[in-house]
Amino acid sequence: MNSPQAISDTSADHRSASSLASLRSVGIHEIVIVDATCDRYPDFVQAAQSGDVGLHFCVDGRSAVRLARRFRADAWLLASDLPDMSGFDLLDMLSPHVLQGDVDPLLSGSRVSLDRVGVGMRSGIFIVSDIYRLEDEQRALASGVSGYLVRPVTVDVIRRSRAPTSHDAVTVE
Repeated sequence: MNSPQAISDTSADHRSASSLASLRSVGIHEIVIVDATCDRYPDFVQAAQSGDVGLHFCVDGRSAVRLARRFRADAWLLASDLPDMSGFDLLDMLSPHVLQGDVDPLLSGSRVSLDRVGVGMRSGIFIVSDIYRLEDEQRALASGVSGYLVRPVTVDVIRRSRAPTSHDAVTVE
């Protein structure tokens, strides 16, 4: 007989698996995470281990710039604070190498502003912070990133940024 804990664990695994399986269906095949601590992203590691997404970690800004010169990812998650620079400084350095999706900063990272992320050769870049700071969010969105996120960040956040919403549906009568 299954214990209540085992049943809830199974349900959580099933929900997680369905979220992960849909990453490719929304155009997310490769993700780069730039953060000195990879254990902050267990959902992403699980998705990579399941083969649902390609995942690449860079522990500092310099390694991220080197990777960006030779590799295209559908989504980049940049920690706001890195050992060798800030995530905002890294964003400036990545700009020549990473063509971002069309983003309207006034839409504050809403679904409409993310409609081109992962399409063609465009990527979505997200700044990830430990705590919410209004100044950082404004700075991130003004710089044209796809979004400003506060930990914990899950795969579902990235998946939902690409999933169609009800107001995107067109009805023909």
